[in-house]
Amino acid sequence: MFQISLRMMARPNRSMEAVEALRSIRVASRMDRGFIAGRIYQEVDNPDALCFEQDWSSEPELKSHIRSNCFTDLLMLMETSPEVPVLEIHSIRDVFGINYIEAVRYSDS
Repeated sequence: MFQISLRMMARPNRSMEAVEALRSIRVASRMDRGFIAGRIYQEVDNPDALCFEQDWSSEPELKSHIRSNCFTDLLMLMETSPEVPVLEIHSIRDVFGINYIEAVRYSDS
């Protein structure tokens, strides 16, 4: 699995506009093959600080998305940030759930 992680600042008093733009990008991304999920967050102490995440099932599908018009829209939105945005791609090899926690907490070793 691969994850796109973006943290950017909205222009002062324009956070709702930026959130709406991110929602539009998330909706458009859902149509791309390999899209798993997307999330948009605002930081509690700073509502102008926006976080955007997308999960992709494979690297070829992520690369296809990065070449898409939808991703171009994301890059254009990032250019509106009054501070340098942070965009990262994470490769996630394994994902564990509650069963893993139970195994660790209740195993003998």
